[in-house]
Order: sequence, then structure tokens, then C-alpha cells
Amino acid sequence: MIVKKIIMKIKNLFSHFVFILCIALVVLYFGVVNAPSNYSDFSDFSIKKGETLREIASHLEKNGLVSSSALFQFYFRASGLTKDIRAGYYRFPPHSSITKIAQIITSNQISSDGVLLVVEGTTIKDIEKKLQEKNILSSMDFYRFKVKDFSAVYPDLFNDVPPENNLEGFFFPDSYHLSSGLSEKEIVEMFLNNFSHKVHQLSPASWGNSKISFYQRLIMASILEKEVQSEKDKRMVADILWRRLRENIPLQVDASICYAQQRSFTNCKLTPSSFSIDSPYNTYLYKGLPPTPICNPGLESLEAAFHPLSNDYWYYLTDRKTGKTIFSRTFEEHKFARQKYL
Repeated sequence: MIVKKIIMKIKNLFSHFVFILCIALVVLYFGVVNAPSNYSDFSDFSIKKGETLREIASHLEKNGLVSSSALFQFYFRASGLTKDIRAGYYRFPPHSSITKIAQIITSNQISSDGVLLVVEGTTIKDIEKKLQEKNILSSMDFYRFKVKDFSAVYPDLFNDVPPENNLEGFFFPDSYHLSSGLSEKEIVEMFLNNFSHKVHQLSPASWGNSKISFYQRLIMASILEKEVQSEKDKRMVADILWRRLRENIPLQVDASICYAQQRSFTNCKLTPSSFSIDSPYNTYLYKGLPPTPICNPGLESLEAAFHPLSNDYWYYLTDRKTGKTIFSRTFEEHKFARQKYL
């Protein structure tokens, strides 16, 4: 009887010991995973597409961002967060704990270093330069991708586009969150997916029932993007240029000369000799639209290309001081405007 009591007492003591030990381990565990790390500066970190939890934990430990890769992995598995990890570029605040890092990499708090901003009027060449500056891709040639490479995936976009044309015009202006490790083709597909989604925001009347193809409208939109600023002026210039095309009059668009010279508008300088460049993009020498868009236009310019504003002007120019568009009905008026505003 006495032995049984002793055994029961020992069991109770052991149970209490185990309980206290478990409480201590839980407290220790949460203390460790919430403990601030030693690094005192903001730290940049990237997670590549397809990286495993073990690889991520190992890189964090090697960079001194967590004290134990094993503990980091255990925390993620115990919390059920592994599936929520997102590839991308991140910036961790000083002394971030494991729980803080977990919160950042599972809630899409991507660093601006992994964000590519494509502004209206940007060319593919400009985008390549930005990607290199952000070290997202060290070398690339987006111009090597042709319409034929994606026409099966995007038949509505490319059904009227020459298959050998490049993809200028289809990299829709927007903010893109780019994961580390993406290939050139994957980045191009991201641009095209966004373009396909955004252009369908145009009014239904913009699609079909027109002798002018979507691609021709896109080329026109790219010209409007670089030639004029306001929404109304874009619509008015669209009407002028469509009429000039119908009358077989050269468009004589200066922006197309910049593109012919350097596929970019950065620091573009036009000289008298520029206008004699033998290029299909030279709209002074060659009638009709350029063979491809000359930039990647935004929705406003696309809307203007689809919905021109009727007017009786035939010429226009931009006041270099104010950016205002000056319209003229006759060539004589246009010559006078050139002397006054250029």
C-alpha cells in the first residue's frame, strides 16, 4: 500500500514535471522565434521561384538573418505557412525575428527593388535597361521574341499581326512585381498577360466591326503617346492622322524618327539629316503607319486611337515651351505656327 502511494506520488510528480517542462519549452520556443536577430541594418533578401523551404532557411542562416535554419523550418511547418511563401525581393528591418521574417515573406511585402515600373511611352529597349539596373536580368534581348512565339496563346491579340514582328507595343505600362530567377520568356508572358487583361477594358465597340485592325490602332496609339499630352488632343490628332492615311499623305511624325534612330526617346536629338534616315519608321520618307508600334502606350492613347475626335485641322505641332498642341487648317498656317512656336 505504501509502495503504491509512493509510485502514485512519483507519477504525479513526473506528470507535473513534464507539464512544467512542456510549458517551459513552449515559452522558450516562442521566445526564440520572436527574439530579435543580431543584424542592425536593413537587409535585402531574394527568394527565387521554385526554391524550397530548406534552401530558403539555409540562405537566411548563411546571411546571418536567422540563428538556426532548422528552427526556421520547424516554425514554418508547425505554423502551416510553407505554402504561403512567395518568391520575390524583400527588405527586412533591423533585428527582425523569425516571426517577423515569416510575416514579410508570406504577405507579399515585396521590396521596391523587385518592382518594375513601366511608364506610358516606354520602349522595350528602355525596359531592358531598367531590368539590368535592378539586377533582375543581367543580359537580355526582348526584341528576339516574335509574335509567332506567342500567337497560339494569344490569338485575339495577334491574329492580324505579322508573325515576324517584335512585341513592341504589347508590354503594357504598369507596376510589375518580379520574382528573382524569372526567365526572359516568363517576364514577357507577364507583360502579355497584363496587356490582354487591360485592353479588354476598352469599350466593346472598340473590338471588331472596323476596317482598321487592332494592331493598326495599337501603332497609332503608340504615336499619340509620344506626340501629344492631353486626352482631348490625342483624340484630335488621331483624327488628323487617320485622315492623312486615308488621303495617302505622309504622317510626318517626329517621334517615329527618334525610334528609327535609337529605339528609345531618351536624349533624342533630331537634326536635319535625321529626317533622311532610310528606315520604314521614317514617316517623312515612307507613307503609311510604321511597321510596328514605336513605344508601349497606355489606355488613354489606345482609347484615342479607337475613338478619334472629328475636326477640320490637317496639321499640328507642340509648343516647346508649354507643351500645348497647336492646330492648323492649312499648310500656310502650319508654317507660321512653326516659326512662332518652334
